[in-house]
Amino acid sequence: MEEIVHIIPLASEIDMAVKPFDKMRANKVYLLHTRPVSKKFGSRSHEYFLQEVTKRLEQKNIEVITVESDLSDPLPLLSTISDIIVREKKEKNLIYVNMSASGKLTAVSSTFAAMHHDVKVYYVYADGGYSKNEEELLEHGSSIVKELKYFILTNFTIDIPTGAKSVFLTELYLKKKMTTNDIINMIKEGKLPGFEDLNESLGGKQRTSSNMLVRINRGLLNELKRNGYILIEKRGRNNIISITDKGKYAACLIGHA
Repeated sequence: MEEIVHIIPLASEIDMAVKPFDKMRANKVYLLHTRPVSKKFGSRSHEYFLQEVTKRLEQKNIEVITVESDLSDPLPLLSTISDIIVREKKEKNLIYVNMSASGKLTAVSSTFAAMHHDVKVYYVYADGGYSKNEEELLEHGSSIVKELKYFILTNFTIDIPTGAKSVFLTELYLKKKMTTNDIINMIKEGKLPGFEDLNESLGGKQRTSSNMLVRINRGLLNELKRNGYILIEKRGRNNIISITDKGKYAACLIGHA
């Protein structure tokens, strides 16, 4: 049975995370949080807001799953959100991402991840302004929502590698650098979809490495390099392949779940 799932990167907010459920439905909410690095108004850390939002959502009979992620760094956040989306999509669930309950950088990362995976992303309006003292902060979080108003963004397509290129790019992101021999090993282990035939004999003979490299370059590396996802450096007989910043963002958007 389809469930409705919300993903909410959370900082020092309460209303922005909880108020949407005055109108929206949810069976399950993922609250993404980071380790507290500072204390707002001198007394409460992000842990307070995590616990308070969890309590209020559970009072609405919503299952809450807390997930630690670095909200200050877009790459691990992209990866965390994408992994959750991929996993929940496999369960045929309907997914929403709240871009409003943390900072601006987090909002950008949340939006990119949601749009790439074609799930709904929404923005909540803070019609009551911002908390002016600790009492308001502890009740509402940094932003105050009096009468709920939210906006669901229109998705646009983010074009990133698919198929074997996406598999290789995520592997390269994890390993940072790889050689063409590493790619050949991935093929032999059956890890690159679309390249399985290279494990078959050719005219009764095993394919040579040079024979396989032509296909690897044409079907994998050339396009990734041309589009700026990888760099290739020649060292002796080996090609050393490294991932660019653009490639890192793409790899994190792909998701590994």
